[in-house]
Amino acid sequence: MHGKKTSVRTADRPHTRSRRAAALAGGILIVLLILFAAGYALGDPISLAWARHHAVEYADEQWPGNNFTAVSAWYDTGYSYWVRVQSMTSQDTSFTVILSWGVVRSTTYEEDVTNLNNTRVRIIAAAKQDMTTALNNAGMNPDWLDVQPGKSWEGTPEDWGLTLDMPYDPGNLPPLTASFYLVYTDRLPTEADANALLKNAKAAFDAAGLDLAYYRVDLIYSGGKKYENDINLGPLTAAEVDALP
Repeated sequence: MHGKKTSVRTADRPHTRSRRAAALAGGILIVLLILFAAGYALGDPISLAWARHHAVEYADEQWPGNNFTAVSAWYDTGYSYWVRVQSMTSQDTSFTVILSWGVVRSTTYEEDVTNLNNTRVRIIAAAKQDMTTALNNAGMNPDWLDVQPGKSWEGTPEDWGLTLDMPYDPGNLPPLTASFYLVYTDRLPTEADANALLKNAKAAFDAAGLDLAYYRVDLIYSGGKKYENDINLGPLTAAEVDALP
């Protein structure tokens, strides 16, 4: 007598489906958490695109008529972005919009535009380039050349005659200080060396049509103790440079 075949039990199949659904949901949640953590630490293209869009939208609303565009963006931890926007109608109207979690927290408009920092940087960069060319054409190549507004940063942008979007005119520069330093390795520098450098530099600038208000020079002897044998001269007015021995 043959025994009866028993059928496969199916009572636990709904249970299995529930477990699989729970496992799938858990896997999806883990992936989402990983993506969130990665975005929190490193940023992600979606939130970056939104930050750029929202920064331009905000700038256009706050300062209409500028037709802003986002020129760069960088990420800070915690879904925070710094977006640099630039006006298409004003070369000096450029500033950073700081966003966190898609919300604008602050901008650098006051510093960069209202306080004319962009104008100052642009004018100084153009002047420095012309000054470097003038010195090189005269056979001079100081170890370092810097340009500062006013008399070594004294005064305000308005005192220096800066205005937003003012054109760069080498023949009508705002008051600027040309600062040089030269490193001597073989001998101690002298005040006569400083006088000669300033007079030659001024002659080169005059020949190039550059009218600087002040001059300053630092000559450094690398073989001695720090600052012990340095020569520091200035800032001197152009007339005072002309009067040097």
